[in-house]
Order: sequence, then structure tokens, then C-alpha cells
Amino acid sequence: MKRFRARWLLIPLAAVFLAGSLLALSGCGGEEGTTETAKEPIKIGVVLSESGANEPLGKPERKAIELYVERLNAKGGIKGHPVEVIIKDDQSDSNKAQQAVIELLEQEDVVAVIGSSGTGPTLAMKQETAKRQVPQVCMAAGASIMEGGITWIFRTPPTATEAGKKALEYIERVLKVRKVALLYDTNPFGTDGKNVVENEAPTYGLEVVATEGYQTNDTEETIDTHLTNVMSASPEVILVWGTNPGPAIIAKRMRDKGIDLPYVGSHGIANQEFIKLAGEAADGVVFPAGKMLIYEKVLEPGSPEYEFIKDFDEAYREAYGEPINTFAGHGWDAILIITEALKRVGPDATPEELRDEIERTEGLVGTAGIFNYSPQDHNGLSPDDLIMVKIVNSQWEPAER
Repeated sequence: MKRFRARWLLIPLAAVFLAGSLLALSGCGGEEGTTETAKEPIKIGVVLSESGANEPLGKPERKAIELYVERLNAKGGIKGHPVEVIIKDDQSDSNKAQQAVIELLEQEDVVAVIGSSGTGPTLAMKQETAKRQVPQVCMAAGASIMEGGITWIFRTPPTATEAGKKALEYIERVLKVRKVALLYDTNPFGTDGKNVVENEAPTYGLEVVATEGYQTNDTEETIDTHLTNVMSASPEVILVWGTNPGPAIIAKRMRDKGIDLPYVGSHGIANQEFIKLAGEAADGVVFPAGKMLIYEKVLEPGSPEYEFIKDFDEAYREAYGEPINTFAGHGWDAILIITEALKRVGPDATPEELRDEIERTEGLVGTAGIFNYSPQDHNGLSPDDLIMVKIVNSQWEPAER
């Protein structure tokens, strides 16, 4: 008992010393992993498609976002404030995405929202974030997302317009053919691509001789019918606009039916899932994508883009034992854009102040390219950020330029 009392009497003096030490430490910058005292977390809501048709997009997006936040918080967060992401699965359903973002906005006091993976769910979220005036950074590429008001929404992937022009330019300049058969997913992403291709094809001297819409989860038998229909128009190239599994099934059925025409895809197949689903039929497929997929072959070592992607590549492989892909990159870029803006404007920024700071983003190196936003442009990227990629022996290679 005496020994216990002696220790108890020393506690007030020790507490004073400890408090002084913590005050001194609190003046140190929290960005480099100091022992700064804990502060209130900065909450960011995330809505992803971790199941349903867009699962191949949503799962790597979540992995990238969680890894980025883990690394950021290990370095002290943002001026001592840890970043907390609250993630919900919209199951690739627009109604569920809308409900999920309403819950985040009304119940979680988030300063910004990321999402969603697909165009339809993103559009459903857009009306809610605009109504409540909270910035949203989406990872969907549909051109329709930026129609109407864009005040509160920003984008990380290249648009259907940029990707479509890149694909059409390749058909005209490299393949040197003119007659295009277009197969597109009837969901918002595929419909956006269809509109871009049909509107822009004449600019490149191309003719869309057949257009067929398919459902995201069409069977092989239904896909065969679509292929028979477009082949009756005697095309010289097949252009497919959609996300998996549809494009992979089309590639397999083209091979099985002996259709020996060039296959040009959209940026919606820029992941290993396409190669896995299509198997040997993936070889020879060409599609537009960011430089990230083959950065070691197209970027200069030591350049800001090369080093940024290399860091992401190594961190992602170490954490998950798998290579990076375009959709993981979209997630990495989305959380990067928000947190870099928060670093500049301060962790106590209001959603409106954060929105304004995101809009001032300039020269920010990401996985998809160099982001430059403005009041008129919330897409952030240019066609120069895209290249054409070819699948050779199940590996990504630069396509002929």
C-alpha cells in the first residue's frame, strides 16, 4: 500500500510533464508520421459496385482506396487528422447507389463522396450530391455524367468521347479500314460509347455499317445472334463498347465462329478480368487506356508519371499480390484528388471550400494522366493521356502507332 501511494503522488507531476511533451509534439507536422496527438477524422463517403455486373470494377477500386488511406494515415493523415472512408456497395444498381449516397450524406457527415464504378449508379448519385452541395469524384466514364450541371461532380477516368476518338483514329490510321460494325452494351456506359462512335466516325472517314445493342449478361447464344446480324453488313472491323463480361464473351464467340476481323474494344476492358474471361481469344484485341497499364514501356524512368505509377504498382502488388489495373487506378486517383485538395485548403474545409479547391487542381500527376480541372472542365484529362494497348500472349503491349 505504501508503494502504491508513493506512485500515486507522483502522477500529477508526471501528467504535467506528459502534457507539456504532447503540446510540443503537436507543433510538428503530421504528414511524415510524427507522434502528433489524435484529431477528429475526416470522413469521406464511398459508393462502389463490389457485386453485380460492375464487380470487376468496384473490387479493385476499393482495394486501391483502402490502401491509399492506410498509407496516408501511417504518415499522419492530413495535418494530424486521420482520413476515414465509409464504403457502401451499390450492387451495380442505380437505385441502391442513390440510397447509399443519401445515407452517407445524411448520417455520416462526409465532406466528399467518391463513386460510383458505373455510369448509371454515378448519375443516380449525382443528383443527390448536387442537391446537398457535397463534392463527388466519380470513377465512371460515361459522357452523360457531365451533361447538365457539373458544379459538384468531378471525374477520374477518360471520357467515352476521348476513348472513342482514340479508337476511331486507330482504326483509320493504323488498321486502314473503313467499315465498322459496332456492338455496344445497352447500359449507360455502352450507350454513351455508341453515341460517340456514331457521331465521330464520319470525322475519320469511317462508316458504321451495323450497330447492335446487347445486354450486360447476354448468353453466348444471344451474342451469336448479334454477331450474325452485324456480319451480314460485311464489316472490316468489330468495335465493342462495354465492360465485362460481354466483351469477353464476344471475343470468344468471334474466335469460335471463325470471325477473323480486328477486334477493337473500349477502355471498359482495361483489366486482367477481360484476359481471364476471354482466354486465348483476348490475344490481338486492341483498346484505348491510360499509360499506367504499360508505363514501364511508354514512360521515361525518373519522370513524375513513371515514378508515381511505379510507387502505386509496388504498393498494390505488395498489399494484394496482384498487378495494378485501370480500375484500381481510378480509385487511387479519386482519393488522391480529394486528399490533395484537403491538404491545400485545410482539414477543416467545408464541402463548398473543398469543391472550389478541387476545381483549382492543376498539374496533379495521377495514374490516368495529369489532372487539370477548371470551372468549365471537370473531366481533368486530355486525349494525350491515352494510348492504344494490344493484348499479346495475355500481356499488355503498346499497339502499333
